[in-house]
Amino acid sequence: MDPVTIMATASAAYSAIKKGIELGQELEGIGSQLSKWAGALSDLSFLEEKANNPSIWKSLSGSAEAEAVEIFSVKKQIEKQKQEIMTMIGYMYGKTGQDEYVKVLREVKKRRQDTIYRKEQLKETVLTVFLAVLAFLAGSGVLVAITYLLYMKDKGAL
Repeated sequence: MDPVTIMATASAAYSAIKKGIELGQELEGIGSQLSKWAGALSDLSFLEEKANNPSIWKSLSGSAEAEAVEIFSVKKQIEKQKQEIMTMIGYMYGKTGQDEYVKVLREVKKRRQDTIYRKEQLKETVLTVFLAVLAFLAGSGVLVAITYLLYMKDKGAL
Protein backbone atom coordinates (compact mmCIF):
# COMPACT_ATOMS: atom_id res chain seq x y z
CA MET A 1 0.00 0.00 0.00
CA ASP A 2 1.53 3.25 -1.10
CA PRO A 3 0.06 6.69 -1.87
CA VAL A 4 0.57 6.42 -5.64
CA THR A 5 -1.27 3.09 -5.88
CA ILE A 6 -4.04 4.41 -3.65
CA MET A 7 -4.45 7.48 -5.86
CA ALA A 8 -4.56 5.35 -9.01
CA THR A 9 -7.24 3.11 -7.50
CA ALA A 10 -9.25 6.08 -6.24
CA SER A 11 -9.04 7.90 -9.58
CA ALA A 12 -10.18 4.86 -11.58
CA ALA A 13 -13.10 4.25 -9.22
CA TYR A 14 -13.94 7.96 -9.14
CA SER A 15 -14.16 8.08 -12.95
CA ALA A 16 -16.45 5.05 -13.00
CA ILE A 17 -18.64 6.52 -10.24
CA LYS A 18 -18.89 9.84 -12.04
CA LYS A 19 -19.79 8.14 -15.31
CA GLY A 20 -22.36 5.92 -13.59
CA ILE A 21 -24.03 8.89 -11.93
CA GLU A 22 -24.04 10.83 -15.20
CA LEU A 23 -25.74 7.85 -16.87
CA GLY A 24 -28.36 7.82 -14.11
CA GLN A 25 -27.44 4.45 -12.60
CA GLU A 26 -28.85 3.62 -9.19
CA LEU A 27 -26.46 3.62 -6.25
CA GLU A 28 -26.56 -0.18 -6.27
CA GLY A 29 -25.25 -0.09 -9.85
CA ILE A 30 -22.19 1.87 -8.84
CA GLY A 31 -21.84 0.16 -5.46
CA SER A 32 -18.75 -1.83 -6.35
CA GLN A 33 -17.00 1.32 -7.58
CA LEU A 34 -18.07 3.16 -4.44
CA SER A 35 -16.59 0.32 -2.40
CA LYS A 36 -13.29 0.50 -4.31
CA TRP A 37 -13.16 4.25 -3.90
CA ALA A 38 -14.06 4.00 -0.21
CA GLY A 39 -11.35 1.36 0.20
CA ALA A 40 -8.79 3.75 -1.26
CA LEU A 41 -10.00 6.49 1.10
CA SER A 42 -9.71 4.12 4.04
CA ASP A 43 -6.25 2.95 2.95
CA LEU A 44 -5.11 6.55 2.78
CA SER A 45 -6.40 7.22 6.30
CA PHE A 46 -4.51 4.18 7.52
CA LEU A 47 -1.30 5.32 5.81
CA GLU A 48 -1.72 8.79 7.26
CA GLU A 49 -2.14 7.34 10.73
CA LYS A 50 0.99 5.22 10.26
CA ALA A 51 2.91 8.26 8.97
CA ASN A 52 1.92 10.23 12.07
CA ASN A 53 3.22 7.40 14.27
CA PRO A 54 6.06 5.87 12.23
CA SER A 55 7.66 2.63 13.33
CA ILE A 56 11.18 2.78 14.67
CA TRP A 57 12.45 1.34 11.36
CA LYS A 58 10.76 4.08 9.30
CA SER A 59 12.11 6.74 11.65
CA LEU A 60 15.65 5.43 11.29
CA SER A 61 15.47 5.22 7.50
CA GLY A 62 14.43 8.87 7.15
CA SER A 63 11.70 8.07 4.63
CA ALA A 64 8.85 9.06 6.96
CA GLU A 65 8.96 12.75 5.96
CA ALA A 66 8.87 12.05 2.23
CA GLU A 67 5.99 9.64 2.69
CA ALA A 68 4.08 12.21 4.76
CA VAL A 69 4.35 14.78 1.96
CA GLU A 70 3.16 12.24 -0.59
CA ILE A 71 0.23 11.25 1.62
CA PHE A 72 -0.73 14.90 2.10
CA SER A 73 -0.82 15.48 -1.65
CA VAL A 74 -2.95 12.41 -2.32
CA LYS A 75 -5.21 13.24 0.61
CA LYS A 76 -6.04 16.65 -0.85
CA GLN A 77 -6.88 15.12 -4.23
CA ILE A 78 -9.09 12.45 -2.67
CA GLU A 79 -10.84 15.00 -0.44
CA LYS A 80 -11.76 16.92 -3.58
CA GLN A 81 -13.10 13.73 -5.16
CA LYS A 82 -15.05 12.95 -1.99
CA GLN A 83 -16.73 16.34 -2.05
CA GLU A 84 -17.58 16.02 -5.74
CA ILE A 85 -19.03 12.54 -5.24
CA MET A 86 -21.11 13.77 -2.32
CA THR A 87 -22.41 16.68 -4.43
CA MET A 88 -23.21 14.45 -7.43
CA ILE A 89 -24.99 11.93 -5.25
CA GLY A 90 -26.91 14.75 -3.57
CA TYR A 91 -28.10 16.07 -6.95
CA MET A 92 -29.08 12.67 -8.29
CA TYR A 93 -30.40 10.88 -5.21
CA GLY A 94 -30.97 13.53 -2.58
CA LYS A 95 -30.27 13.27 1.12
CA THR A 96 -31.14 9.56 1.19
CA GLY A 97 -28.47 8.83 -1.40
CA GLN A 98 -25.90 10.82 0.53
CA ASP A 99 -26.77 8.92 3.70
CA GLU A 100 -26.32 5.60 1.83
CA TYR A 101 -22.98 6.83 0.50
CA VAL A 102 -21.75 7.74 3.99
CA LYS A 103 -22.93 4.32 5.22
CA VAL A 104 -20.89 2.60 2.49
CA LEU A 105 -17.82 4.61 3.49
CA ARG A 106 -18.19 3.57 7.14
CA GLU A 107 -18.79 -0.09 6.32
CA VAL A 108 -15.79 -0.34 4.04
CA LYS A 109 -13.52 1.38 6.56
CA LYS A 110 -14.65 -0.93 9.36
CA ARG A 111 -14.25 -4.03 7.20
CA ARG A 112 -10.75 -3.01 6.17
CA GLN A 113 -9.77 -2.19 9.75
CA ASP A 114 -10.94 -5.62 10.86
CA THR A 115 -8.99 -7.47 8.17
CA ILE A 116 -6.33 -5.81 6.05
CA TYR A 117 -5.00 -3.27 8.54
CA ARG A 118 -4.94 -5.76 11.40
CA LYS A 119 -2.86 -8.14 9.25
CA GLU A 120 -0.45 -5.37 8.33
CA GLN A 121 -0.05 -4.30 11.94
CA LEU A 122 0.53 -7.92 12.94
CA LYS A 123 3.23 -8.31 10.27
CA GLU A 124 4.95 -5.14 11.48
CA THR A 125 4.79 -6.32 15.10
CA VAL A 126 6.20 -9.74 14.21
CA LEU A 127 9.02 -8.12 12.22
CA THR A 128 9.83 -5.75 15.08
CA VAL A 129 9.90 -8.59 17.62
CA PHE A 130 11.99 -10.77 15.31
CA LEU A 131 14.54 -8.01 14.74
CA ALA A 132 14.65 -7.18 18.45
CA VAL A 133 15.29 -10.84 19.34
CA LEU A 134 17.92 -11.06 16.61
CA ALA A 135 19.65 -7.91 17.94
CA PHE A 136 19.50 -9.31 21.48
CA LEU A 137 21.01 -12.63 20.39
CA ALA A 138 23.74 -10.89 18.39
CA GLY A 139 24.55 -8.65 21.35
CA SER A 140 24.58 -11.62 23.71
CA GLY A 141 26.87 -13.51 21.35
CA VAL A 142 29.31 -10.62 21.25
CA LEU A 143 29.30 -10.37 25.05
CA VAL A 144 29.88 -14.12 25.41
CA ALA A 145 32.74 -13.96 22.89
CA ILE A 146 34.36 -11.01 24.67
CA THR A 147 33.96 -12.70 28.05
CA TYR A 148 35.45 -15.93 26.68
CA LEU A 149 38.40 -14.08 25.13
CA LEU A 150 39.07 -12.18 28.38
CA TYR A 151 38.84 -15.43 30.35
CA MET A 152 41.26 -17.15 27.98
CA LYS A 153 43.64 -14.18 28.19
CA ASP A 154 43.66 -14.37 32.00
CA LYS A 155 44.34 -18.11 31.81
CA GLY A 156 47.27 -17.40 29.54
CA ALA A 157 45.87 -19.45 26.69
CA LEU A 158 45.94 -16.48 24.34
